[in-house]
Amino acid sequence: MNGWTGNLLRVNLTTGQSSVESSEKYFDYIGGKGMANRIIYEEVPTGVMPTDPESKFVLAVGPNTATSSPCSGRTTIAFLSPFTKYNAIVDAHVGGDVASMIKCSGYDAVIVEGESPTPVYILIEDDKVSVEDATALWGQTTTMTSAALAGKHGTGHITMSIGKAGENQLNLSCVITGVAHCAGGGLGKLWGKKNLKAICMYGTKSVKVADPKRVLALNNYVMGDLMGSNNNHVVPTVAQSWSQYENTSTRWTGHPGLTWGAAEGGPVDTGESAPGQPTLMGYRCQKSVFDHGPIAEQYTVKMTGCTSCPVRCYASVNIPQLKKFGRNTTHANTCLGNNPYGRIMKNYTDLEVEGDGKICASVLSAILADDYGLWDNYGELAATLNYFLNNGLMEKIMTPEQYAEIDWSKRESGDITFIEDILSRVVDKDHPLSTLAQGAYYVDQQYHDLLGDDYLNSAAMTLWGLIGAKRHHGNECAAQVGMLTNIIYNRDGMCHTIVNITGSGLPYKVQRNIVEPLFGEGCLDMPRNYTKMNESKAKFAKFGVIKQVLHDSFTLCNWVWPMTFSPRKERGYKGDLSVEAQYMSAITGKEITEEELDFMAERTIQLSRAMTVKSVGSRDMRNLHDVIPEYAYNTEPDVPAFTEGTVKMEKEDWQNALSMFYAQFGWDENGAPTRESLEKFGLKDVADDLEASSLL
Repeated sequence: MNGWTGNLLRVNLTTGQSSVESSEKYFDYIGGKGMANRIIYEEVPTGVMPTDPESKFVLAVGPNTATSSPCSGRTTIAFLSPFTKYNAIVDAHVGGDVASMIKCSGYDAVIVEGESPTPVYILIEDDKVSVEDATALWGQTTTMTSAALAGKHGTGHITMSIGKAGENQLNLSCVITGVAHCAGGGLGKLWGKKNLKAICMYGTKSVKVADPKRVLALNNYVMGDLMGSNNNHVVPTVAQSWSQYENTSTRWTGHPGLTWGAAEGGPVDTGESAPGQPTLMGYRCQKSVFDHGPIAEQYTVKMTGCTSCPVRCYASVNIPQLKKFGRNTTHANTCLGNNPYGRIMKNYTDLEVEGDGKICASVLSAILADDYGLWDNYGELAATLNYFLNNGLMEKIMTPEQYAEIDWSKRESGDITFIEDILSRVVDKDHPLSTLAQGAYYVDQQYHDLLGDDYLNSAAMTLWGLIGAKRHHGNECAAQVGMLTNIIYNRDGMCHTIVNITGSGLPYKVQRNIVEPLFGEGCLDMPRNYTKMNESKAKFAKFGVIKQVLHDSFTLCNWVWPMTFSPRKERGYKGDLSVEAQYMSAITGKEITEEELDFMAERTIQLSRAMTVKSVGSRDMRNLHDVIPEYAYNTEPDVPAFTEGTVKMEKEDWQNALSMFYAQFGWDENGAPTRESLEKFGLKDVADDLEASSLL
C-alpha cells in the first residue's frame, strides 16, 4: 500500500499475546487521531472508566508519517481522560522519533489492551513483538529506563516510558520519550494501572509512496516558499537584509550575532536564514532565548526536535551549575516544558552567573518533571500549586508534621531546591500534595469547601472550561475564535492553527487581507480590540479545529502547519492551504482536493463530539460541557467588553458564538450532533447508537 501500511498491531497485556489485523477499514479517518478515536469508539463501551481493565489506548500515525515531508513526526494516542470531568475521549500528541518507528515497524496503529499482573514493557522490532518483564525497571526514572533498554536492545531503539508519577497513577502523569517529548492527557496513569512501564521500538521497514518525485518537489516547495519558523512565524524578530517586517514577539529568533553559545567546538552564529534557504532553517528558531531570555544564549548547545522537522524547536542546553544538585546538566525541551514548575518560586538565587537563577530553576524543574513523568497540563499543575501557596492553603491540606518537613522560606529566598522538595512529594501517592495532581476539576471536587467557586473560575487558573481543561490559545489570542477552538476537546485544545496566524508577526492589515477572503469580513479582530461575534468568525473557528484534527490524523505538526502565510514578499505573504491535499495525493496515489481532505477530518470531529455526548450522558453540551469560567467575563471589571485594550468576553455574545459555531457543524442548539450531521459523514451507526441511548 502507499502511505498506509495496512496493519494494526494489537497487544494484550493480560495474556502477553499480540496479533496483526488489517487497518484498511479505517482509511476514511485518514490515520492518527481519526483512526485512534474510531477504534476507541468501537472497542471501549460507554461507562468504562479510564483505568478499568476494559479500557484501552491506541497509538496511531498517518499516511504522511515517515515520508520525509516536513514536520511529519507526530503520533496521536487516544484514550479516556482520567483528569477532566466526564472522563471522555482525549488524545495525547507526542513528537520525537516514535511515529517513524511505529510506521517503519510496519503498523498504522498499536492497540494496547488488558492489564498485566506484574510490571512489563512491550518490545516491537518489526514483525517481532513481545511482552517483556520490567520488574527491574519499575521505580526508575524515564531517562534511566530509556538508557537501560537502549543498552539491552540497541542504541537505535526508541523508548516511551513512565516515571514515578505514572507508576503511582497520578491523574497528571505522562509518557516520556527522547528524554523530554511528552504524551500528556493523563496517559501515564493508564500505563501505571496496566503495569506497563515502557514501549521499546525499532523498525527497519520502508514506507511506500505513490510518487516519490512529487513528494520531494513538495518538500522543496514547502521549505523554500512557505515555511517560516516555529508556529509558522514568517517574520524575524530582528530586521535582516531580506526582511520587510520584523516583530519581537515571533519565534523566528535567529539572526546575525545570536549564537548557540555552548555548541561543541565553540559558538555557532545563527545568522540570516532567508526564504529559499532550507538548509539553514534549523538556525531560525533559537528557542532557548525565546523561552528563557537572553541569558540562555551562553548555555545553548544546539536546537533539536522531531523526525523530519527542519524547524528544530527543542532547545538543547547545558547548565553546569546543576551538578550541585546531583542532576544531569543537559536537557532539551520547548515551550512550557522548558519551565514547568520553576514558576512556583518567588525569587531566584544566582548560582554562578548574574541572572542565572531563573534558567537554573527552569531547567531543573524540567529535568525533574520529565524524569518523574509528571505532566504540567499546559501550566495547570503549576497554577494549582501557586494557588494553594499564594492563598495559604498548603497548611490546611497537610498534617502539622508534614507541613513542618518543608522549608517554605526557600520559595522567598530563591533556593531552587524548593522545587524538588515540592515535586518529590507531589509524585508520592501517600502524601497530601499528590492530591493536587488530580487535575483542576478533581482538585475542586476534593477541596471545594476550601476553594469555593473561585478556584475553577479564576484568572490565576485560566482554564477554558469548568470540566477542568486548561485554556490553550483562547480568547487572549483571538477573541471568540480562540475560545471556540478549545471547546471541541476534553482537555487543553492544543490547537495552534489560529495563533499561528495572529502571532505570525505580519502586520494586522496583511493578515486580514489574506484571511478575510477565506472566511469573510470581520473574521479576524485586531489584537486586544475585539468585536462581537459574527458568522465569519464561526467559519474561521471551524477552520482552526478542522486543520488541527487533519494534522493530528495525517500526521503533521500543528505548531508549524497549516501554511496560511509565507515569508516571501513576492507571494504577498500568502501561503498555500492545499499542500496537505497535495501530499495526500502524492503519497497515496489517489487524487484528493483540500475540500475532500477537510471533509475527512471533520468526520473525526463529528465522531469525537458524539463520543463526548455519550460520556456526558446528555445532549446539553452548551450547559454541561461548553461552559467557560467567569474570569473570561470579569477580568478588568471597570472596562466593558469590546473595548480597545481588553480581551474580556460577554456572556450573551458567548452564547451567540456557540450557536453560530454549532451551526457550522450542523449540530443542534444544544451543541450535539444530529442524525443529518452524522449521516452526512457516513456515521449512521453512530447516529443509531445515540438514538438508542436517547441522545439524538
